Amino acid sequence: MIIPDKNLFIVTSALKPLVSPFSDGERFQQTVDGLRSIRKIVPDAIIVTTDVSIRALTDLEKISVAEKSNYFIDMTQDADVMKLSQIGQKGLAENLMLYKTLLTLKQNPDTSKMMSSVKRIFKFSGRSVLLEGFNAEEHDIFGKFVFKKRIPTWMHTPEISDLLITRMFSFCPSLIDTYLTVIQDNIPLIQRGFDTEHAHFENIPKQHLFEFDELHCFGWLSGNGKIEHY
Repeated sequence: MIIPDKNLFIVTSALKPLVSPFSDGERFQQTVDGLRSIRKIVPDAIIVTTDVSIRALTDLEKISVAEKSNYFIDMTQDADVMKLSQIGQKGLAENLMLYKTLLTLKQNPDTSKMMSSVKRIFKFSGRSVLLEGFNAEEHDIFGKFVFKKRIPTWMHTPEISDLLITRMFSFCPSLIDTYLTVIQDNIPLIQRGFDTEHAHFENIPKQHLFEFDELHCFGWLSGNGKIEHY
């Protein structure tokens, strides 16, 4: 019997997106810095990098990212995810990319056995960096999603009161199917104009939600290029 003892980081990436305040080279370096931070702070982590780039990656770029990951999933081969990315539907593309990545990890013979060793799954946005204060063991709460503490909505709507930061969060492997349902429920909300962070707050079952004051990471905002700590 395998006793789960590994932390899985699913790194969602768009090294060459439709629009960005950063050059391709800057985005690539930010992504590499993020992968290195995971390996430094959680040395035995399983890292799965899944990328949907609008423009083709060079062989060197693919190799460099793949070498810093345990698995590299090239979503540019997925017509559904690519179509959303090409028309600027970032929230929909990321949700669908995460959905298909999780299904692949569950169903692919090469990765399904690996999943039996996983005790915690982290969703980690590309171009994010873990800080020294990060402790993966603090997230190891059975049957719970762990997010940064909810933030009041900036939208003028009575429908959703708060949002959940989705740059990094984690969940127990027992909740994979629950999270796949969350993603499915996110899609119509995002299609109605809500972003993925409001959709997550609406659809994450609150009985399974645990919130941290600080996640100990930072990332570059895609809209204005600023660094924000979480």
